[in-house]
Amino acid sequence: MRKTFERLEKQIDQILFQIHKPKNVYINHDLSEILDRLDIPELSKDAVFSIYTAMTHLDRISYYKYERDAILIGDLYSAHYYNLIAQIQSTQFQKLISDALIHMNALKSHLQHNYQQISQTELLETIIQVELCLIEALIDIYQLNDERATIRQAVINQIKLEQLTYLNFFTEEEISKVIQTLHSKYHYNGVV
Repeated sequence: MRKTFERLEKQIDQILFQIHKPKNVYINHDLSEILDRLDIPELSKDAVFSIYTAMTHLDRISYYKYERDAILIGDLYSAHYYNLIAQIQSTQFQKLISDALIHMNALKSHLQHNYQQISQTELLETIIQVELCLIEALIDIYQLNDERATIRQAVINQIKLEQLTYLNFFTEEEISKVIQTLHSKYHYNGVV
């Protein structure tokens, strides 16, 4: 059985077979491993990983001021996500993942517009919510409630700088400090 990131990479390579694949796409191998451990259909894993990769890539474009052409690769991952959810043919999956994406974007927007007024605790809790949105949707869709705490802890433990470029109001050094604080302060206690 292939890992989620390998399946997505192969799918994207097939789409881009005549085009040079950009090297600035961040592939979150830790998230792929978390998805691989879930007892859910591979298409669902691939869809969530594809849209996560698209969202992260688009955040990184803003943060690192990549060339405009980089937007197209983010759009490709996003379009691939829609292709995968069409294959899944589950209105519940589509609705809950769409709701999670809307919530994730609202939280990111809140951070970007209010970062000067929010406390460090609110900042950290909002980051955790952003990072858990898609996984929480999968937990709800596939009723993985018994595994919820373990899955949440795994997601929190794997948060890295490359994922948090939606904090474009911070430098990399500041984001690294936020991550250190997050990891030391939030030993997952069952409440998020």
